[in-house]
Amino acid sequence: MNILKEKIKLSLSYPGWHSMMKKMQNCQKKKVILIGTPTHGNLGDHAIAIQEKYFFEDYFFEYEYFEILMPMYHTQKQRIKNTVKPDDLIVISGGGWMGNYWLHNEIVIREIVETYPKNKVIIFPQTVYYSQDEFGKKEYKITKQIFEKHNNLLIFAREQNSYKFIKKEFELNGKSEVYLAPDMVLYGKNIITKVECTRAKKKRFINVCIRQDCEAQQNNVKEFLLSIKKKYDIKEISTVVNHPVILRKRIRELQKVWKIFRDGEVTITDRLHAMLFSVLNGTPCIVLDNKTGKVFGVAEWIKDTNMVIKAESLDDAFTKLKKGKTYKYKEFEREQLKSYFDKMAEIIGKD
Repeated sequence: MNILKEKIKLSLSYPGWHSMMKKMQNCQKKKVILIGTPTHGNLGDHAIAIQEKYFFEDYFFEYEYFEILMPMYHTQKQRIKNTVKPDDLIVISGGGWMGNYWLHNEIVIREIVETYPKNKVIIFPQTVYYSQDEFGKKEYKITKQIFEKHNNLLIFAREQNSYKFIKKEFELNGKSEVYLAPDMVLYGKNIITKVECTRAKKKRFINVCIRQDCEAQQNNVKEFLLSIKKKYDIKEISTVVNHPVILRKRIRELQKVWKIFRDGEVTITDRLHAMLFSVLNGTPCIVLDNKTGKVFGVAEWIKDTNMVIKAESLDDAFTKLKKGKTYKYKEFEREQLKSYFDKMAEIIGKD
């Protein structure tokens, strides 16, 4: 870990962090301390962070809320720890970073659980994935041993595979438990962009968002793009921007990408949050799974919208696109998942 580099990241992304640190030190109320939110360009992670903030503002308004960006955690660990009282809630931001694919983030989860043995520690909805090789098994055992030493660790899994894995493989103790809950982006507050404009005139293209990292499962992406371009007007898009996202510009960056998803006729993607950004903004989505299985897993939460069509390959996605009828805008109803977030709040607030 290059601490100097992390300090520069922190100063650029959140110049006001010194003031926030002083506010934490002087806070007399109970605190929610959310740790591990992003400064990188993955807008799915930023959407999670903003919905986590809304969740705590809505359900835990008696607490003072503090967000600890990842570079702030890396550079200010001891100062943060010194502000924490026994009744503060320590929250680890949700996402797909539990497991050995993103090991540097897995290490952060371990550190937080070890650092706060006397606090209630909450891991917000995560996908958990350890590869089935010696590397994955080794890292799983390390995490397992750390988790089993904590007596008040609440883990929320965002799909069935992760939930079943933790339930079966982790021997949680005391008040510790694992629960199933939606991805936090599905909290959906203030996420739908305005649709009063000439939406019908704009919905002429197909949004294509295919990942190209260690979670990618599609091999013939170039050939697929060449084929689909012959028949449709497409827009190659991404939920990742190629620059850091400054905290004060987070919502602006999200609104930009939400508008892109809103204005497409249909989305083809293997990215979880591309699927959610599409559906939440009223655009149907043809989805492929990724290596960890999180896309199809999280899709179960929104299957009743009838806006998600699963495909087994890019060729299958192309076939489903050709066979599909005219795709129509449909507003996502936040209320259909509200009971799950009510339950989350109840579990977290329980003594």
